[in-house]
Amino acid sequence: MARNELSQRPEWQGKSAARGHGAEDVFSVIMEMHLSGAHYRTEYKPVSLRGIYGTRSAGGKQRPHGIRPEYAITNELNGKSIFVEIKRQRAAGNAHERACKYMMPGILASAREIGRHSDEVIPFWWIFTNGIASDQYYRQEIMHWFKGIEANVLLWTNVRDKNAVIDHFDNRIRPLLE
Repeated sequence: MARNELSQRPEWQGKSAARGHGAEDVFSVIMEMHLSGAHYRTEYKPVSLRGIYGTRSAGGKQRPHGIRPEYAITNELNGKSIFVEIKRQRAAGNAHERACKYMMPGILASAREIGRHSDEVIPFWWIFTNGIASDQYYRQEIMHWFKGIEANVLLWTNVRDKNAVIDHFDNRIRPLLE
């Protein structure tokens, strides 16, 4: 599609981002309440992976070049972190494809080092919500792509269901932080 044609298309990113932030906000409230008083901290848009590619020039200054997942959950006793990527979309689009960048060897190596994990640990928790989590086509695709590391994937079909997040964290993610 040419630049002119692209400029004629309706803007959807702002609305999509606002809905996505809604799921992120719900997740944040759930996890902060669940981990309150425990030896864990949550960090929105963590900066620890922000410079893994090095730096880049922007506005005449050198700025960190890397990635910023939605959250990091850190065990304050041992410094281990899991990085959380939340993808929300209708049953159409490519959010699940964009989530796969976190499986690139360089990103995994950097996240393992920064998150204080061994080579056997996948230091990411992917959470898919809305239509992408409930549509059978996308569910099959996601679970096939993430075969072997299903414990790191939550298909959160009902964002109001806080128990789905808590149970998944307690049974599958928390052990990675111990």
